[in-house]
Amino acid sequence: MERFLDHFRDEHIGILKSKQVFSGMTEEEIRSFMQHADPEYIYMEKGESLRVSQQYASMMGLVMTGRVHLYSIGYDGTKTLIRSMEEGETSGMMFYMLDYQNTLVELIAFDDSEILLTQPENIFVAEHSDITAQHKILVNLISSQRNLFYKLTEHIACLSQRTLRGKILRFLKYMSDVNLSHEFDIPMSREELADYLAVDRASLSRSLSELRDEGVINVNRRHFRVNRPEEFQF
Repeated sequence: MERFLDHFRDEHIGILKSKQVFSGMTEEEIRSFMQHADPEYIYMEKGESLRVSQQYASMMGLVMTGRVHLYSIGYDGTKTLIRSMEEGETSGMMFYMLDYQNTLVELIAFDDSEILLTQPENIFVAEHSDITAQHKILVNLISSQRNLFYKLTEHIACLSQRTLRGKILRFLKYMSDVNLSHEFDIPMSREELADYLAVDRASLSRSLSELRDEGVINVNRRHFRVNRPEEFQF
């Protein structure tokens, strides 16, 4: 990891202004805050992985460009996809909220990605010269966390289903609600979906084939169509 200020370019101002966490801030406020916060900078190429050590576990993360997947790593090496963080999304206090300081965490880049990591005290502890900017960031951060908690709640709802069929149907209901349609593309591969649902890929493929053969769904790689939404009994 490196200092973001060592990579900071004028075009980064426009990128940051487009993110929800910096919404309503002037260019000068963003520059001033970056000088104060002095965030860490990570660049990851598509497919690259990064294990997050304990010293970074409490830091606030912002995906500046690209998309990354956040995994927890069990002691037996199994991975569970916690969530996908897309461009502009913040991790919040993900690691501390879910007790990740005692669990390995891995980031995998879905696309070429740039990530900023900031110590939370640089946001929550006000500096007189940056108090207006910090207030705006806190308001924006609270707003962005609503989406985070919604996604976490839906993930827990998927994992809490007693059967694999139930997990799949709950996930497909969530995707239908997000897309306002019973036909959609999911933002992950089959293997990533298996990690998200905490099941093995072979069992997932078998269950998807059964649902397809029953006429409940049509599926082609990442493209799904739900033919019988009445199956969503949750």
